[in-house]
Amino acid sequence: MKTDSQSFKEELQGLGISKEALEAVWPKWWSNEADGSISAQAEMRFSVARRLGLTPKSVIGEDQPEFVWRHDAKFKGLSAYGGDEEAALTSFGIAFGRHLEKGISRASRQSADLSDATSVRQAILGRSPYVSLPDVCAVCWGFGIPVVHLRVFPLSAKNMVAMAVRTLEGFAILVGKDSRFPAPTAFHVAHELGHIAAGHLAEVSALVDLEETIEKDEKDEKDEEEGEADGYALELLTGQRNPSLQFDTPPRNGLELAQAVAKAASERRIEPGTLALCYGYQTNDWKTAYAALHHIYDSKHDVWRFLNLTASKQLDWSSYRDDEAAYIRAVMGAVDVA
Repeated sequence: MKTDSQSFKEELQGLGISKEALEAVWPKWWSNEADGSISAQAEMRFSVARRLGLTPKSVIGEDQPEFVWRHDAKFKGLSAYGGDEEAALTSFGIAFGRHLEKGISRASRQSADLSDATSVRQAILGRSPYVSLPDVCAVCWGFGIPVVHLRVFPLSAKNMVAMAVRTLEGFAILVGKDSRFPAPTAFHVAHELGHIAAGHLAEVSALVDLEETIEKDEKDEKDEEEGEADGYALELLTGQRNPSLQFDTPPRNGLELAQAVAKAASERRIEPGTLALCYGYQTNDWKTAYAALHHIYDSKHDVWRFLNLTASKQLDWSSYRDDEAAYIRAVMGAVDVA
């Protein structure tokens, strides 16, 4: 005979929630003995509802569980998800962003304006040779915008590059796409920051990018908001909204491109990996661009680990109850501060 908690899990899986996500959001205090307690059942369901973004009323009645933010997101790109899956992704992201917000110190937030990418870039260049992934993340955290990689994804199919969510008092950036190199993720985070800076979340609670926004597709023109976010990211990372590279002799392979951008990096004050991606965008020769990244970086990076170790250091863990902290760490891949 199925217990009530088992039935509840099956209902949630029927909505498209992955087993990994259910394991992450399930209260750590839960036990088989608690299944026989009505009060424990209610507390468990409310806890899961808060973490998945479900309406409290829908998890205790006879109706199917219902997502809070079903129609409160913009999806950019060709979605492979259905309506329930989009609702699950949106609600999970917003709910997780709100939990992250509890660990952000108001005193640490800067009050400067984010809207001018050039000003933000100049501030970074005052202390760094160019704008890299750690610099972009430092800006986000400095403005009270947490940046986290979702190691646990709410859906079985992970077709999301990144999303920006509006929380109760601010914003959060959640990365979904894995990368072995910092430069692509730097663009993705800067792109989401561009959405936030341009006010694209003024009337919605989430904006989800579902396609690789750094790759140029002549057949698919980006909408106005995507163009603005791309322009912001490029201006922040390169100083130009339409950067271009000129070569006396075009690179024949990834090694030659890596050598060329390494020489140009100091003069142009653009991170070499970002320059390689600019070449890929300019020529649509992504094979050479990504081959160059293998030479630019000494070793492959667990970029997600960098993002989440940074988050672990920035979050005020004393703001969370033990069970909340366990849930956040689970979604972040259980990283610890190095």
